Amino acid sequence: MYQALTLSAGVPVQFYESADFFRLLASPTVDVSIYFYRNGAEVGSVLNVGAGYAEQFDNGFDRLVIASEGGGAVAYVTKTGGDVRYDTPPNGNVTVTNTSGAVVDTDVTVTSASAQLVAAKAGRRYLLIQNKDAAGVVYISFGKAAIVGKGIKIPAGGSYSADANYCPNDQIFAIGSIASNANVVVVEG
Repeated sequence: MYQALTLSAGVPVQFYESADFFRLLASPTVDVSIYFYRNGAEVGSVLNVGAGYAEQFDNGFDRLVIASEGGGAVAYVTKTGGDVRYDTPPNGNVTVTNTSGAVVDTDVTVTSASAQLVAAKAGRRYLLIQNKDAAGVVYISFGKAAIVGKGIKIPAGGSYSADANYCPNDQIFAIGSIASNANVVVVEG
């Protein structure tokens, strides 16, 4: 089913229809929120999307609620059954950050005494600590001395990673279960 309508700012509109596919074809901004229901229970939702957003539901939906904080003209299509293809790429406002950030990898030695592994860094977007040792375990702690058996455990052959979704910017300390482990790599960006 194809539907074109004008939304009032902040006023949700609901439609009762059974389908298993939804695509937002047009929206004035990227602030459209959609809630999908089946048998009175919410089965999915998406906030602040724009034209091009699509979703396929395994068990379908029988009601949808659509709203826009800014209001404006929207158009969408729903469908039941079969594969759906759409060759127009999604559009809208896209923000790309840290496009040229430097990534640095450093070989470090972790000993059986707590020491700074990584300095504090505001704006850190990526962190990987890899323990390549065959036997030694590494423990890390954020903003305070590391203690064997406490904090985050990086087993022999294991790693810890954090990305832009949540990357700590604190100073990171490490301590090892063996006297000297020269097989630790830190990658930071």
